[in-house]
This record gives sequence, C-alpha cells and structure tokens, in this order.
Amino acid sequence: MAVIGLGILFVSPPPVFAALAGIVLLGLGGREAGRLAGLEPEQWAAWAFTAAMLLVGLAVYLLRTPATTTTLLVLGAVLWLALLCWLGRPQFGARLWLLKLLALAGILICAWLALITLQAASPWLVLLVVLIIAAADIGAYFSGRAIGGAKLAPSISPGKTRAGAIGGLMAATVITALAVTILPDAPFGPLIAGAVGLGLALVSIGGDLLISLLKRQRGIKDTSTLLPGHGGILDRFDSLGAALPFFALAWLFLGQ
Repeated sequence: MAVIGLGILFVSPPPVFAALAGIVLLGLGGREAGRLAGLEPEQWAAWAFTAAMLLVGLAVYLLRTPATTTTLLVLGAVLWLALLCWLGRPQFGARLWLLKLLALAGILICAWLALITLQAASPWLVLLVVLIIAAADIGAYFSGRAIGGAKLAPSISPGKTRAGAIGGLMAATVITALAVTILPDAPFGPLIAGAVGLGLALVSIGGDLLISLLKRQRGIKDTSTLLPGHGGILDRFDSLGAALPFFALAWLFLGQ
C-alpha cells in the first residue's frame, strides 16, 4: 500500500493526483465524516453530503488561484485552532450533528487543498510532512511505552500519556531538522525546520484527539472498516489532516 501511494505521489501529474486524492479524502473520507457526525451510511443525506463534498472540491480546484488557496489554507488553520479548543470541554456538542458535519467538511477540504498544492510544487514536500507525523507518532509510542505516567486526555483517549506526547514532540523536532539536510527540495533550513516539526507535532496530537473525541461521542471504535485492521480513512488521516494546512502555510510564508 505504501509503495503504491509513493508511486502515485511521485508519478501522477498534478490534475490526476488531485482527482485521486479527492476521491479518497472527499469521497471516501466524506462518507466517514458523515457517519462520524451522526448520519447513517444508508441515508440519502449521507450520499448527498458525499456528493456535495466532491462538487465543492471540484469547484475549489477549478476556481483556485494563489490568493484563494492561501486564504482557504488560513481559514483551515483557524478552523483547526478553534476546534482544538473543543478538547477542553469534551462533553460539549455531543448532539450538534450539523456543527460536526460542517467542521469535518472544512477539515477535509482544506487538508485536500494543502495536499494537492504541496504535491504540485514538489512531491518531496508531501513526503516531508508525512515523515514529520510518522516521527511524532513513533516517538510518542515508544516514549509512552517506556515511561508511562500521567494521561494526556483520559476522558478522550485513555491510552495517550504526557510522556508520550513529549517524546513525540522531541522526535518530530529532531527528525525534521535532520531530514531537511537530506531530502531534495527542502523548503527550510534546519533551525526553522525543527520549529515547524515541533508545531506540526503539537497540531497532530490535537487532530488525533479530536477524531477520538468524535468517535467516542458517536460510540464507535473506527470511522469505517475500509482498511482491514486499520479502520477508515479518518482513522489513518487524523494527525496528518490536521498538520497539512499548517505545513502548507509554513512552506508558503517561511519556505526558501
């Protein structure tokens, strides 16, 4: 699966990549978002929401300009920052399905836009942000297992610890600073790259917790069974989806 994904990332022309990414994130991810918000998969409203996601994505792609792309990415980042405040009151909004639906739609569209913008500039940019999130996840896993200790958000995701979060932040910072000295088309120097890695790791933790909160409110373990043993698109894309708009903005404003 990873090899196929890398092949699509590096070989596909930008329009083809945008279409394939749209099918996965806006189509399949949109179906999962509808279920996560409270729509049943067989309801006509769930199908209508998925179709609307694809149509909005098509409109964004056809009408996008550098200015509108930047504006939408900024709005996506602001949306994420607002949603992360939700984690402080996890009991809020359990029945507000329309709010959840609109929030998830905004998250997916902005993540998709960031993804196709980065791929069109250089596939190595996409690989770099994936590497950052992978480093954060791996660092969090091993430091959490080794140290344990106080829980990060016990009412949302009991398995996550503060030690794991700190380990993930450290791993992302170091790996990002090292990666830009090796990868082609590196957009930052090591110092800025380390800061970007730290920021993305923080955001990715919030993205993971937000999807966990929505699943807990919905009473489900996974967003779907699309990927056997791994859940659905949103289960695999929660951290990366949160990080993509912020990375794209860092590349636009801080990149060399």
